[in-house]
Parts: sequence; C-alpha cells; structure tokens
Amino acid sequence: MPPEQVPWSELGPEFLASWGWPEGKWEPEHLAILGPTGSGKSFFMSHIIDQRAKRSGANAVIIATKPADKTMTRMTRNGDWKIRHTWPPAYGEERVIFWPKSTGLAEGIPQQRKAIYEALAELWRPDANTIVAFDEIAYVEQDLRLQPFITKYWREARSLGLTIVATTQRPRYVSRYMHSEPTWSVAFRPSDEDEAKRVAEIIGGRRKYTDILMSLEPRDFLIIHRRKRLAYISRIA
Repeated sequence: MPPEQVPWSELGPEFLASWGWPEGKWEPEHLAILGPTGSGKSFFMSHIIDQRAKRSGANAVIIATKPADKTMTRMTRNGDWKIRHTWPPAYGEERVIFWPKSTGLAEGIPQQRKAIYEALAELWRPDANTIVAFDEIAYVEQDLRLQPFITKYWREARSLGLTIVATTQRPRYVSRYMHSEPTWSVAFRPSDEDEAKRVAEIIGGRRKYTDILMSLEPRDFLIIHRRKRLAYISRIA
C-alpha cells in the first residue's frame, strides 16, 4: 500500500504533538530533510521549527550559510526571529538565525568555519531544550570541514536536550549519521531516478520508496517516522 496523502492541516498538528514526545515523554528526535534546490526544504524547515518553538517554548538556532535566502529573511518580519551575524546573540533571544558573514573568496570559508564552530561549542550544554538547524548541512560538513563536530552532534546531542534539524540537496556527500540518527525523515521529489534511488535507500529502501518519490508533485513531500514505520505524503499550502 502506498503512503496515504494527508493534508498538512490534519497531519501537521499531529506531527508537532508527537515530534519529541515519542512515548508521551520528552525525548529529542532529530529530523533530516532531503530534496533538490527549490523543492521547498528551507520553507518546510522554517515552518516546523517556528511552530515547534512556539508550542514547546524551545530555543531555536538556524545556522544559515547561503549568500541570500528569502525564506530566512521572511521569518524576521513578525519580530519573533532575529538575524545575527556574530555569536553570541543578544541576551534573552530565543529564536535566532545565525548568518555568519564572510568576506572575499579565499577568506570566507575560514571566517564561517570559525564562527560556526564557536556557536556549536557554546550551544553544547546540558538541559538545552534547543533546536539546532543546519540549512544545507553538506556545506557545513564538507566545505567548512566541520564534519567531526557535526558527527558528535548527531550521536550525542540528544542527551543534552538538543534536537537537530538538517537539510541537504547532496545526500551522498553528508555523514552517514544524517542517514542513521534521525527519527524523522522528510523527502521532496528528487531531481532524477538515480537520485530517487539513493534517497529511497536512505529513508527505508529502494524497492519501497523510489517510485513513490518520483511520483511526488512539486512541493509534495514524503514524511517518515522510522521507528514506527509510518509514512505519509503531504504538503504545506
């Protein structure tokens, strides 16, 4: 049986009520979001983090690295989210888009690497109740050479109360922990069948999900809970 298609108006509240509360008790659950450029990854990520932070009172930090991102800047319009280019943010800010500046072609990479490493080191603290989101984690891991520290986050952050949300358009270039540690996976329609096979293998099996992924309409996504083996198709209108 293919996954049921459920409107986000119905599935969204159920997801937000269960994400981080798998057995009725608080337990951070990581989330991976996969899809090509323009598929809707950043919009989905920003929407659910904003809703989760409002619902549970969690702190949230989105680590943004793209030169320009309209989705991120839209989040600041109501005043709940603040863009900060240096760390730490102002005292008392609970929802922050950390967007470290970089100057020049050669200097930009080490500047961003240093800034993001320092933020990750400061966020690594007990009883955090914090969502740490990476918008294109392959860039952070590979281009900024922070994979050892991201691996530590994937493997150990839950014990500190840290929830990881990560997006990527390059699933073959990220750490295997992004494929094994998240409880939830969200996948948008891949760019071609070869990519669909890779994504399907990551989220639960080529035979099971390749055709489903290729049948998704633009902005549709497949959302999967790995432990419970639940899968639905939905979209945020």
